[in-house]
Amino acid sequence: MMFQKYHLAMLSKYAGIGFIAGSVNHGAFSEQRSYLTAGAGILFYLVGAFLDHKNNPDETKDWRALFGFGVMASIGLGFFTGGLQHFIDSPERSVWVVPLGFLMSVFALYFLEGCKRITARDVGIYTVTGMLLVSGASIAGWRFLKHGSAEHHTHTH
Repeated sequence: MMFQKYHLAMLSKYAGIGFIAGSVNHGAFSEQRSYLTAGAGILFYLVGAFLDHKNNPDETKDWRALFGFGVMASIGLGFFTGGLQHFIDSPERSVWVVPLGFLMSVFALYFLEGCKRITARDVGIYTVTGMLLVSGASIAGWRFLKHGSAEHHTHTH
């Protein structure tokens, strides 16, 4: 019975993240359904986090931080993965959603796991470097999709 409890907790948490990821960029195509999907994703995540906390009561994590920063992490991961998944479909949204998701996930992970093990300086360096890389790649992708498609670079006369 123990395995099932751990699996259900994991399944709920990651299904929640998946629903949130799907809702992020589908909002442009089906707004109301995407809001319901995001809400269901947060609910799934919270159920999974609760089950995870219940399965591991001796862990030192504060359940309020687990839920609060855990929801932030799931939304951030949803923004990041959903933005990447649909970059070609909606580059105007993804150009800001991907970097925001990266930033949210770093912030949430630091407060969930790292603040006792990692210095704020190291997190700051990683965050600035990562944001420069992720933002630069997002802007380059957006510019390519908006201004440099293959139609403009054809070699036929």
